[in-house]
This record gives sequence, structure tokens and C-alpha cells, in this order.
Amino acid sequence: MDSASAGVKNVNVARPLSATLADLISPVDERMTAAVLFNALGSRSFGSVLMVIALPAILLPPGASAVLGAPLLIVSAQLFSGRSVPALPRALGRLSLSRDRSNKALAQAADLSRKVERLLKPRLQGLLAPWHVRLVAAACVLLSIVLILPAPIAHTAAGLGIVAFGSGLAQHDGAALLAGWVSTVACGAILAAMVAALIFSLRLF
Repeated sequence: MDSASAGVKNVNVARPLSATLADLISPVDERMTAAVLFNALGSRSFGSVLMVIALPAILLPPGASAVLGAPLLIVSAQLFSGRSVPALPRALGRLSLSRDRSNKALAQAADLSRKVERLLKPRLQGLLAPWHVRLVAAACVLLSIVLILPAPIAHTAAGLGIVAFGSGLAQHDGAALLAGWVSTVACGAILAAMVAALIFSLRLF
């Protein structure tokens, strides 16, 4: 973990994720690093980490969201590989956002997280089977790549997909995992449409 996170106290994993996001809002005029956000998650599960990092990413414009898309890519790959605890490489921990931009995204993400938390409950737990979790992890890897790319509409669909997958894993909610697949398919369709439009426009010249 990067030294920039040394002053951030690990939270109790029993606290709502929305409270964790709200705690990160700070009046201090300094940049918020990926390491600070990751360290604030304490020892939460892969699902919780994916959800908390993806929520602010949705609310950032394409390009800026790459700051959180890169850590999401690493965490998703770790979940796919079967790692037991998520970890963030030191180099990625240095990625940062201005405090003004991060505070706005965190405030909106905390509000959205509170709404999501009220909807979640354990159900359809057959979808939490190891083989399906591996597929979910693979989907999160691809969606994280989309978040890194400058793809405006697909960027939102990708973030929503990771939030749904992460919340489903965290709360053992199979319905949320299904919602994640819907967002993944939508993201793929949007990307396909963008590529088709680009090819069509190039043929006009």
C-alpha cells in the first residue's frame, strides 16, 4: 500500500459502504489517491471493493474515470485468478484526482450507494457458484477496460455493470448479478454501435 494512505484509518467492514464513501469527503485541499480510497475499504470483500470504487467512477467523465478504472481492472483480475484478498499495487495507488472533483463524485456516489443498499438482499444464491463468480470476474475485467477508454455512453454502462456485480457478490444477491449481466450486454451493444458508426463515417470519406 502506498504511503499516501498511511493517515487513513481502516473502516469497520460492518459499516455501510455509503458511510465509507461519505467519510472520504474532505475539505482538505489535496488530491485524493487511489491508495487512499482503497485503504479506506479496510478488509472488505472483493464485491464491496468493486462496488465502492466503481460508484465514483460512474460519476466521473470519460478520461478521469481511468484513475479508478485501472484499480478496478487489477481487482477484477485478482478475483478471476482466485486470490483471497484484494490488493492494490503501489504504482496504481499513486493515481489521483483533484479534491474538488473527487468530493463531488464521492458525495453523489454515497447517495447512490444508500439507494442501492436498500434494494439488496440475499436471493438466487445459486448464482454465487464458483464457476459463475469466475465469469463475473471476467466480465468485470472487460468492463474495467471500457472505463479506462474514452467511451462516453459505454463508460456509464460499464460502471453500472461493475456496481451491480460488486453489490451482488457483497450481499449474496443473485438478482444484482443478473442486473450486472444486463448492463454488460448493454455496454457491448453500445460499443458495437460506436464502432459501426465509426466505420460508416470513414467510408463516407
